[in-house]
Amino acid sequence: MTELSRYLNEKQALMDTALKDCLPAEGTRPAVLHQAMRYCVLNGGKRIRPILCIAVAETFGTRPKAALAAAVAVELFHCSTLVHDDLPCMDDDDLRRGMPTCHVKYGEANAVLTGDALMIHAFHILAESGSARLSLELAKAAGSMGVIAGQVEDLDAEGKKPNAGLIEFIHMNKTAILIRAAVRMGALVGGAAEDELETLSLFSEKIGLAFQIEDDILDETSTDEVLGKPAGSDAEQHKMTYPAVHGMDVAAEKVRSLTSEAVGLLNMMPRNTHILRSIAEYLVSRRS
Repeated sequence: MTELSRYLNEKQALMDTALKDCLPAEGTRPAVLHQAMRYCVLNGGKRIRPILCIAVAETFGTRPKAALAAAVAVELFHCSTLVHDDLPCMDDDDLRRGMPTCHVKYGEANAVLTGDALMIHAFHILAESGSARLSLELAKAAGSMGVIAGQVEDLDAEGKKPNAGLIEFIHMNKTAILIRAAVRMGALVGGAAEDELETLSLFSEKIGLAFQIEDDILDETSTDEVLGKPAGSDAEQHKMTYPAVHGMDVAAEKVRSLTSEAVGLLNMMPRNTHILRSIAEYLVSRRS
């Protein structure tokens, strides 16, 4: 097992425990809601965003426990977006991480409410942590000029003529901006200086875009079994993707160039960023 594999496994286990502990018990009334919340969060996610949050905090010498509230909040919000994305009125997916999606298992109305509850619970966790700046960071990334903006534009783009500016906006807001928030929140917990925060912001935007473009590529080249969700669904739903706009070769080259630029930014920092570099490279070499 490589150093990165050990690190990811260790932090994934830490996050799984923290998420399990922060969610209401399954029997808490209304039981169906809390069962659905736990089902959608504790279902084998890779925990990339919260792990990035913790890894950045550790870069500044901060212990993982100090970054847990921020990391948990980011992951709860991310899970809420997946529940909503899977709904019949949005992407209409039946599988998520190899399991039936929330609306398939619990019904569409309960899925809407589960996504809402997870989103609110994310800010509950941050409020309890006492950090208004962390709450603001996630809120700015999550709202009508962030992730939700990306979701709206993504839906509106279905079936439209490929457009380079539009796909850039969708990928930046639907995916990269939450990765950026995770990294910035870890940096804030770690006490980063403003110049370091800016460097890490640029780093996270580049790996966020590379991550989503790679996701577009995998949707066209992988299988249901490997992805844990229907492969080829983007094309079936006439989604606007980076390969659809620029072609597969250009998309693959863009992933490589963005990752190289991101690593170059880390090399400018006078800190040990070895794990962050390894994570950046892992994000674009994964198979699912």
